[in-house]
Amino acid sequence: MAGTGKLDFLSLAVVVPALLLRGHHLLKGKSFTIAERWTNYLTILYFVVYALDYFILSQGFVSATVHLVLFIMVVKIFSVQRDRDLLYLAVLSFLMVLAAAVLTVDTVFLLTFGFFLLMTMSTFISMEMRRSERAAQAVGISAQKERKFNRSLSGVAVLLTVATLAGATVIFFILPRMSTGGGYLRNFGVQSSFVTGFSPDVQLGGIGQIQQSNSVVMHVQVLHGKLPPDPKWRGVALVNFDGRRWWNSQPETALSRPLNNVPLDLSRLRVSNVPLFGAVATPRTSSSTLSYRVVMEPIGSYVFFVAPMPVKISGAYDQVAITQQGALYYYSEAGKTIGAYYAEADTRDPEPLIQNSNSRDYPPGLELMYRQLPRRLDPRIPALAQQITASATSNYGRVRAIESYLRQNLGYTLQLPGRAETDPIANFLFDRKKGHCEYFASSMAVMLRTLGIPARVVNGFRGGEFNDLNNSYILRSKDAHSWVEVYFPEYGWATFDPTPAGGATDPSQSGTWARLGLYMDVLRETWREWVINYDFTHQVRLSYELSSKANNVQGETRFWLWHKYRNLLKSIRHFQGGIRDISVHSVVLLGVLLMVIVLLPFAPRAYRGLQRTRMLKNPQRAPKNVASYWYTRMLKLMERKGIHKSPAQTPGEFAATIQNADVRKEVVVFTDHYQRARFAESIEDAQLLPELYEELAERK
Repeated sequence: MAGTGKLDFLSLAVVVPALLLRGHHLLKGKSFTIAERWTNYLTILYFVVYALDYFILSQGFVSATVHLVLFIMVVKIFSVQRDRDLLYLAVLSFLMVLAAAVLTVDTVFLLTFGFFLLMTMSTFISMEMRRSERAAQAVGISAQKERKFNRSLSGVAVLLTVATLAGATVIFFILPRMSTGGGYLRNFGVQSSFVTGFSPDVQLGGIGQIQQSNSVVMHVQVLHGKLPPDPKWRGVALVNFDGRRWWNSQPETALSRPLNNVPLDLSRLRVSNVPLFGAVATPRTSSSTLSYRVVMEPIGSYVFFVAPMPVKISGAYDQVAITQQGALYYYSEAGKTIGAYYAEADTRDPEPLIQNSNSRDYPPGLELMYRQLPRRLDPRIPALAQQITASATSNYGRVRAIESYLRQNLGYTLQLPGRAETDPIANFLFDRKKGHCEYFASSMAVMLRTLGIPARVVNGFRGGEFNDLNNSYILRSKDAHSWVEVYFPEYGWATFDPTPAGGATDPSQSGTWARLGLYMDVLRETWREWVINYDFTHQVRLSYELSSKANNVQGETRFWLWHKYRNLLKSIRHFQGGIRDISVHSVVLLGVLLMVIVLLPFAPRAYRGLQRTRMLKNPQRAPKNVASYWYTRMLKLMERKGIHKSPAQTPGEFAATIQNADVRKEVVVFTDHYQRARFAESIEDAQLLPELYEELAERK
């Protein structure tokens, strides 16, 4: 539960020392037990605390219940008096696992759950053995056998844990599932309420607070096409500005469309005969140049982040709301948030269509909405806008001039002013002259509006860190960004970014830790994709991929075997053709060579046989060796007759132990001649041994 990161400091400060103290008692063999009466008093008292926690302190069912479970656990570990108390603790541990599953959907749960299973197996096996031991009144075992038993118990617990995880994995992936759009736990396991920088009401400076966090927000995987050099992921567009705050008038929902995994054509959506996305006079968004997939982290987001200019979007969502400013929201009656979705965009540069734009032919209502200015506007701001754009001859030139001025003359910083400012934009432009992206975007939008050019501020994300392990882009909170969209009658809404390079996402640091972080990110994304978000759609995809890979392996194997077979036939034909061209002389030499190769392993044995034959024909050369040879043959002959010599017996002792008198007599004579030939090197005795052997062999 501590690994979820959702336990408050007070819970950790109470529970962790209590567990450590109890562990110390167990290691030292100390006994400290709270009286059962006081346990009951404390439990009853905590129900009052639980009510206060639920209604006043935590103000949430999950948090208050977690605190209740932790309190009961701490009390119970110091009041164990009978076996049922141990079982009660086991049930409490299971409840804490359920609580951890609600508090997080991260991979930390998988790791701790595996450890929990191992401890569970060991605990229940030990409890059952303890019960059986008491029932059978078993005696103790030695310390050596106890260590062996402990190792065996640990091994069995590990094997059972691995088998349980393996079986659960198989059941998890094959069990039929419904598409739930992120799963039940996603609604409880969100990290926090979504950041205010992506809501319809934004205080100037909100993005700067978000950018100081390094937490992962989403992953983007490019399916087709290529991202532009400085990709932006559009979230919400903001219209009204009072000098300190951006907001959208309510209600702002313009259209509502179902998705249900069917692509929604965004290029055809219109409000008051004005396209929400795309051009008015030159429709160019009917085709996409970029196709991608977005997987949101459990941050409680209801906003679809899309690349400008969006063309299509699809996902397992029943209803999507589109605002008048082109923001896409998911509103679910069940409180579900966004998980994964697919989208397409037209990322071609609009400059050729708008570089000579000077048209003021704005649709009705659009000019009024996107040219609003604060009631109290510092007069230096419109004067600065006129000064910057004095030499521009087109609206596009004026937009670029203001964009370039802000980039080149003001600095980037995430350090917010220490005190509230009466006019943040004027202070940014003329006094402080540094700020983060929200100040740059707001200043540009306000200055364009003073020139009569419709503009709005857009909040979203910029860039992303590329992970080459799974070919996806990691978007973090620090990548949150604000930019400007400007309306051109010849095209529609075009994107501009006045923030200097210092405001871009810093490149990822190289090194071992950075690489390890990418591996961990792949693990977390895989866990979220194939466990947390696993549904029927994933089952179909998994089944298709397994079937496709199996067919590919089968086809590649068949092709490999066929290729080897063809090569073998080709080699045989080549060999046959070569044989026909060999002369008789070469065939004879080849046959001789093959015979030599075949007989070569038998050469040492043949040589030893030849040497033995020569030795037996001439015993006078080595009477000792001849005697040993014939005595060995005599012993083998006796073994065939059922008479065996023990290694501890001397030749004379062996001969004396033979039961058959006739055989014993002949063996005694053979042994006498053997010993004289063997130890006295008598040639005459060595020459008699073959005849004596034949006489023994002829006896039945």
